[in-house]
Amino acid sequence: MQAPVTISTQKPENPAFDYEALREIGIAHIEQTASSIWTDYNIHDPGITSLELLCYAITDLSYRANYSIPDLLATKENTVQNIHDHFFSAKQIFPNKAVTLNDYRKLIIDIDGVQNAWLKKRSETVFADITHKKLTHLQPESKKWETVAINGYYDVLLEYDTDIPDSEREATKNKARALLMANRNLCEDFTNIDEVAKQDFRICSEIEIKSNANPFDTLAQIFFNIQLHLTPLIRFYSLKELLDDKVSADRIFEGTLLEHGFIKEEELKASELKTELHLSDIMEAILKVEGVVNILDIIFNPVDQIKSLPNKWIIDVTDGMQPILNIAASNVLLYKDGIPFRPDLGDLGQVKMKFDTLMSNYITANDLVTTEDITYPTGSFQNVEAYYSVQNEYPKNYGIGLWGLPANASDARKVQAKQLQAYLLFFDQQLANYLSQLTHLRNLFSLRDEQHTYFTQVVNTIKDANELFSNPSTIADSIQTAAETTASSSYYQRRNLFLDHLLSRFAESFFDYVNILQFVFPNADPKATVDVKMQFLKNYPEYSSQRFAAYNYTDALALWDTDNMSGLEKRLERLLGFKNIKRRNLVNVYTAILQEVNESNVTVFWFEIIDNRSNQILLKSSETFDSEETAANNLEAAFEYVNNIANFSIIEDTAAHTFTYQLKDKAGNIIGVSNNTFTSTILAQTAINNFVTLMLENQSEEGMFVVENLLLFDKAGTALPSSPPASPVEPPTITDEDLLPICVDDNCDECNDTDPYSFRISIVLPAYAKRFLNMDFRRYCERVIRTETPAHLFPKICWVSNEDLREFEMAYKDWLQVKAGILEDINKAITIRFIKILTALKTVYPKARLEDCKNTEERKLFLLNQNTLGSLKT
Repeated sequence: MQAPVTISTQKPENPAFDYEALREIGIAHIEQTASSIWTDYNIHDPGITSLELLCYAITDLSYRANYSIPDLLATKENTVQNIHDHFFSAKQIFPNKAVTLNDYRKLIIDIDGVQNAWLKKRSETVFADITHKKLTHLQPESKKWETVAINGYYDVLLEYDTDIPDSEREATKNKARALLMANRNLCEDFTNIDEVAKQDFRICSEIEIKSNANPFDTLAQIFFNIQLHLTPLIRFYSLKELLDDKVSADRIFEGTLLEHGFIKEEELKASELKTELHLSDIMEAILKVEGVVNILDIIFNPVDQIKSLPNKWIIDVTDGMQPILNIAASNVLLYKDGIPFRPDLGDLGQVKMKFDTLMSNYITANDLVTTEDITYPTGSFQNVEAYYSVQNEYPKNYGIGLWGLPANASDARKVQAKQLQAYLLFFDQQLANYLSQLTHLRNLFSLRDEQHTYFTQVVNTIKDANELFSNPSTIADSIQTAAETTASSSYYQRRNLFLDHLLSRFAESFFDYVNILQFVFPNADPKATVDVKMQFLKNYPEYSSQRFAAYNYTDALALWDTDNMSGLEKRLERLLGFKNIKRRNLVNVYTAILQEVNESNVTVFWFEIIDNRSNQILLKSSETFDSEETAANNLEAAFEYVNNIANFSIIEDTAAHTFTYQLKDKAGNIIGVSNNTFTSTILAQTAINNFVTLMLENQSEEGMFVVENLLLFDKAGTALPSSPPASPVEPPTITDEDLLPICVDDNCDECNDTDPYSFRISIVLPAYAKRFLNMDFRRYCERVIRTETPAHLFPKICWVSNEDLREFEMAYKDWLQVKAGILEDINKAITIRFIKILTALKTVYPKARLEDCKNTEERKLFLLNQNTLGSLKT
């Protein structure tokens, strides 16, 4: 029976719901501030009437503010998507990319046709020649060397479903490999994927069963229980089953997200490949079978075991093999009421069919489970924003309600009514705005690009409301502008606070980033900070769950101009405020100092600035020089003026009717000229504009490249053939050039670093990007990189010049194609070239000059470890 609904006689604890308490607070305030001129606090007083109506309005606002969060977030459409605009679902926010070995096992087991999977660590071996300070594939002949084990590799063993045909096993293996490559961790890789080898075991036993037990069913169940113990089958659980078991949502969705439900960690652990079997456990599995009374005798051993085991209670399993019960080789004698029952071959066939049915039913049950999400309560739309003016609650004789004044009211009376309406409109507007703010709570904490943090509405439930406004058509905009101006400093300050709250939900913060920007770049656009936080939050599940993830090097269609990057790269670039999160060209232009021998048999030099994408010459020196140094100095001068369109001029060749452009310094000297000619001034000016834009983009092009050192090692390069060749062949030439250099010291064994591969990453950034020229910001970037890099990885950070980065990008592109298998690496030339370029990269610093003490110009500081006397080309 439903309990009756009653109205409580108890006063509300919160005064915001207590009309009487609000009235007393209001009168007390009047007495405190206006007792000298206001002494009548009785109900007939117009001021008290106004106070009472406003108190009532406050209780209404308080009641609406006390709605449940789902109700406050509800809209007229009231869909689940409205909730997802503000909150990530459990399926989105809790899972992560595979990290642990069990995560990878779950990922593979989720593939149709795979029953179980195991991963085994393995390492590749090279040698460190301490004497010659290098790595070698073969054992060095020098006296001082050591073995280096390169870690991060895993072999994978698969157990296929019993009903999957042999013809589909190779395709299933390829699915597993593709899935592993798409979910690979940084500095880890997978080598061999093979079917697990089976080791057959047999049982010889005498078992007593109940008189009413079916011997065939009982025996099939005995065999099934034994097999479940030898290699437990993995079961998928539904969301409802786990919630019914009181498992918390974060525990349910912990780990990698599957398609067929959820796997319990303890069951996965129990299904590890066994190294030994205990006879007592097998007996326990048999005794759990319905109908089994007692085990009279039992022996359990490998099928090929001839001699008796030294200890029949502990049976060893060959390492890396899966124990399997061989029913045909087993011999079980059942006793029912003292009468023996020994199944013949025909009976065993029937038992085997029942056993297969039990196994098939167990596997088929998994296929019916899918991964569901926890649904949010959608709430009920309450139309919170609807506001009814308090003026309509005034007694009729005030003349301000919906009844208005009588037709014979004097003009003076009409003016008084309008004055009171305008006065009360101030209170109405505050109350109405409160409801608008409450209604737009979903906007305040939205991950979308919201334009307001204060929300308003026009009070239009007043009689003849438009007569109170000087311009009714613009009153809505005027009220909103009075509350907040879009893109104002107060808007950005408040929007940042709301975004900081959303970030704090995930224990994330941009506090240091904002501080360094304000300190180093005080004129930075405040909108940029809001955009950085917004972009980070919009894709937070990816930046959080994939921070360990590596890129998929087998995806040949997504190698360049793509977001097929490591999760660490994406997270770092968002945290550092990079705008373009893709693997792409960071070098837009590059320079060259060229030389030739002229007609006078004199070597002359000149510079060129070249578009990296089209290889077109954008600017060349207006004259030749007698030394490379002079050409380089003039190139440096060109970079000082090339970013300003005002430094360019267009020159017409009247004879040829063509146009070119020139670059001049502040003294009017020509520094460079265009290489191309144009048929009109419009085309020439367009080329200048594009040139300047390209140069500015080159200086602001922020990005990074993360190279996993492990992938530079050819794990197949030292593999031995599976069988001897049929005829003598020429042994392959083994070169050590494809190995990374090492850092060793003959006099300090503890200082030696002989493994440049295991859990090492190289991070390359453009030193010439505008923000990176500031050493404070650069140090902040390095601190973020080292903080966010997983603790087991060691990052090497290089800030490189434009020329070095261009050379790196070209070699990196080729190597990526080699790694993806779409470009042949003859004699490992591409890999060797990339390794040489990568290891030769050096950090460069912003340029500075040592000024003469007599120099009257403003002298700039030259700081050690922060500046260089060399040039930094952009």
